[in-house]
Amino acid sequence: METVNLICTIVFGVLVLALLIGAACRKRGLQKLVRGREDPVLTRDRVVVLWGLIGLFTLLRLYRFGSVPGGFNQDGAMAAVDALALARYGTDRFGMRLPAHFTAWGFGQMSVLLSWCMVPFFRLFGMNALTARLPMLLWSFVGMAAAYLFLRRLLSRRAALLGLLVLSICPWHFMQSRWALDCNLLPHVFLAGFALLHLGAEKRAALYGSMVFFALCMYSYGLAFLSVPLFLLLACVLLLAEKRIRWWDVPVCALLYFGISFPIYGTMLINAMGWETVELPFVTMPFFPDSIRANDMVFYAEEPLKQLAANARTLWNVGFVQVPDWSWNAIDGFGTVYRCTWPLLLLGLGLSIARAFRAEDKNARLGYRLLLLFWLCGLAVGLCANNVNINRLNILFYAHVLFIVIAAESLLQFHRLTALPLLAAGLLAAALFFHSYFGLWSERISQTFYADFLSAVESAGEQDFDRYVITPDVQYTGSRQTSEILTLFQLRLDAKYFQGQTDEPLPYTERFQYRNLTPEDLAVPQKGTCWVLKRSALPEELPAGWQVQDCGSYCILYYGG
Repeated sequence: METVNLICTIVFGVLVLALLIGAACRKRGLQKLVRGREDPVLTRDRVVVLWGLIGLFTLLRLYRFGSVPGGFNQDGAMAAVDALALARYGTDRFGMRLPAHFTAWGFGQMSVLLSWCMVPFFRLFGMNALTARLPMLLWSFVGMAAAYLFLRRLLSRRAALLGLLVLSICPWHFMQSRWALDCNLLPHVFLAGFALLHLGAEKRAALYGSMVFFALCMYSYGLAFLSVPLFLLLACVLLLAEKRIRWWDVPVCALLYFGISFPIYGTMLINAMGWETVELPFVTMPFFPDSIRANDMVFYAEEPLKQLAANARTLWNVGFVQVPDWSWNAIDGFGTVYRCTWPLLLLGLGLSIARAFRAEDKNARLGYRLLLLFWLCGLAVGLCANNVNINRLNILFYAHVLFIVIAAESLLQFHRLTALPLLAAGLLAAALFFHSYFGLWSERISQTFYADFLSAVESAGEQDFDRYVITPDVQYTGSRQTSEILTLFQLRLDAKYFQGQTDEPLPYTERFQYRNLTPEDLAVPQKGTCWVLKRSALPEELPAGWQVQDCGSYCILYYGG
């Protein structure tokens, strides 16, 4: 892949250099490039080709959906288990009614929007890997539609179609749409609000509608408390200064935004002040006594300046250099928006800065300014959140994709023959990415997402043992939380049963234990009890009567004598 990266980087770099040299040599070339907007005529054949490619890669996004990646992530399982409780009882799994924020792991909380998006699918089709992941897929399509709307108004129909094509093959956009993680909702919801805000400079209904999406951002990920208010404040100043909104639009927008988001703001205030939980008829704003989330921000670091410098290095590495990240976020060699696209990214950024001041069309000029504010807010997240990975920085990548599309559209305007090397390099990188994603990577990620453990738990559940003793060493040694949440997910255990509020013969705490096998367990066998443990933890010799059922790197052990 490194060879392909180098070749594609050279191709994109040569095209960018040719554009700059050619524009400089032409009379008024640079001026025309900087001022932008030319709406090219799209022939029917080109439209068919573009839509054909978009359709092909959209079908790839649906291919083996629910089974790749294999297994299930523990945070996604947490969101699904709480969503099942919401669907059945209107509570989280602990019995808290309509929480504005989930207790989740206790020491670390979780946003509620993804779980609420799962609820209708669980009510209709039940809880499984496919229905739990479906909301993220649908929101990724919402993000693509928002990008199309923004690029169509900013540049042209061709640029909007290019945006759909780039997003359909973008490694970050593709990968996050196929597994369930709450924080991955934020960029899609934000971009929907962003596109409507740009449209709202002309249509008041779109302006007010954008506030709904910005308010929903607050329920999608905690870092929205940094990026969204900052963006809205700067955008408000910009829109008022350019007289694109009226002064009375501001309180109307604020009322819509805070009217929807005040429960989550109230939750954060309660926890900041150490107040007690507040229960309202339609929402609960909980206090979390064991929260450690504040430690994730540079403001609370022991040495803020030193941490800020470390955050800047991490931001550069993750956001721009695209160094390898966790395997579920990126595949080594490909990065988030393909490592070879940095010449296009830099060109698009430069053109956006220039056009923010020189673009002839006022709506386009406003669009570039809003896009730069979007990008700056993403940088602020990278600087203020400690040691970001792709999950935490994901609000930045839509801006980078838009910069790349702006650069590609400029190259196509410069000379139509640039379409061939652009398309060839992009499709080559995409072909290698999809080959890796559905090939070697899919085999590796299933173990990262605990596929063997889930298989063992499911097999044990189907045999309906009286008691289950399950290893706590699934993610961290001696930590039962991951083992428990994956068990709750895989066996679809009822929230009321988990809380001990049912009349089952054996309550949850007696039927399910999370500990390792001991010599005493082997010496005094209990019929009707099974152990789910790592294959490596199984004793070399077992007393007579013990049965073992292999499930890859895990096994089921029970006494059958």
